[in-house]
Amino acid sequence: MTSQLPPRQTDHYTQLPDTAVVTTRSLLTASENIADTIEARAMMCLHGPAGVGKTLAVNVCLREVERTRGEQVCRITFRARPTARAVRHELFAALGLPGEPPRHPSEFGTVNRSV
Repeated sequence: MTSQLPPRQTDHYTQLPDTAVVTTRSLLTASENIADTIEARAMMCLHGPAGVGKTLAVNVCLREVERTRGEQVCRITFRARPTARAVRHELFAALGLPGEPPRHPSEFGTVNRSV
């Protein structure tokens, strides 16, 4: 399995000497929320102001999912304010589903649940 996540060395500031990721309450919360989202076969949106560590938290947590669960992780970054249709199309492409993306949300829901 090849990870689609960026390499650990590219995480913010971790290439500086004597740095390490510290498990904070926020990181644990992100990890718990990601685990719950995976169990529910759902989607999650992590939001907050710039520079608080959202990307680092997601990358650290998803690498742990790959390592401990053997799950293949597909990380998708959307443009600012994507439409629901754009989200569906990105998910369809990222999951490598055959054919054309469904045009309507209900059709996409049916396809998505079958994956």
